Amino acid sequence: MRVTHNYIRPNFFIGYMVHPKHWSQTNQKVKKQREDEPDNNYIAINERISLFKEKTEAAINRALRDEIPITEAFLKNALLGPAAKSKKVNRTFFEVLDEYIESSKAIRANRTIVCYGTFKNFLLDFERDTNSKVDLHAINFKFFDNLRTYAFVKRKARDNYFAKIISNLKAFLSWCQKRGYIKDMTYKEFKAAEREKDVIYLTLEELLVLYNFTFASPKRERARDLFCFMCFTGLRISDLKNLKKENIREGQIFKTIVKTHKTEVIPLNQFAQAILAKYEHLEHTPLPKLSSQKLNDHIKDCCEEAGIKSPVTYVDYSGGKAKEHTEAKYKLITNHTARKTFITNSIVLGMNTKTIKEITGHKKDSVFNKYIKISEDFKKLEMERTWDKISG
Repeated sequence: MRVTHNYIRPNFFIGYMVHPKHWSQTNQKVKKQREDEPDNNYIAINERISLFKEKTEAAINRALRDEIPITEAFLKNALLGPAAKSKKVNRTFFEVLDEYIESSKAIRANRTIVCYGTFKNFLLDFERDTNSKVDLHAINFKFFDNLRTYAFVKRKARDNYFAKIISNLKAFLSWCQKRGYIKDMTYKEFKAAEREKDVIYLTLEELLVLYNFTFASPKRERARDLFCFMCFTGLRISDLKNLKKENIREGQIFKTIVKTHKTEVIPLNQFAQAILAKYEHLEHTPLPKLSSQKLNDHIKDCCEEAGIKSPVTYVDYSGGKAKEHTEAKYKLITNHTARKTFITNSIVLGMNTKTIKEITGHKKDSVFNKYIKISEDFKKLEMERTWDKISG
């Protein structure tokens, strides 16, 4: 790393070497290796580059503020010397958390960074509402118990929400431990049960009703088309938003998936191709643009207007206590429902699960257990509806 300030240009070795073909001059980061090449450690290296850049900018800003002469010796001490280490130890929990979030921006999807922000806000609320300071060096079982009580008693949080908070906390503390910011590893014993959620999806009949419905509102029509396109391809909303015309060729989508960073090939069925053909007139994008929040709002209205109102009963958990709810299905439809609809109906229609996983990018068989269970229940109902109604 070369630091240029006024007339000094010191160089610092940040601890890694990389082949020139993997280096991006434009982005000043390491490019991901090709699929046929060994791992080039690009994630760890880029994270370290971001960390050093942040440390350098902070050191220069501190020097300008305190009128400290910015010399090569000052920078070396700030970046590599013991003074920098002692400075880190005295930082607050949230200062270190901000460093973690900032360093993650180079290697994490935007959606993940948003989740980190939610995690941070929850801890800020905990600190304010309980009047107990979150201390990086006092993350112990007492802290965990207080956090859990706050989540379930004060916030009435669901089990899966709290499990995500603890997952983020453990990932952050593991990052701190690897950098020598903390030594206590009690956090590794923290456990929060994640409950299997009921899968809300549109049946094939409901999906086709929605797909063929005529809306008077152009906004609802566009929202329906975007939602149905995800139902027919298995794309996430983040991938739909980034879809470009050049990603579509030979009746397939060639796309680097935002969440997994892997390139997937998704064949387009007749329904997906019909939706694309409808918007061929658009110059720069294959489909209309709509924010995630607006699509979430509009698709509920679309499903209500299309008559998708059957009652759905589901169970959620807070502090291990089950609570049953029954609502009209349209109220439960979100962007995520589309992907679940694709997977469930693909299984019901008899598509090979290996093929489905290749399309959706799933790796674990366990993820499919809940979908397979639903498809088996569906087959049982269909058998009862058809063969079992025939009189002997």
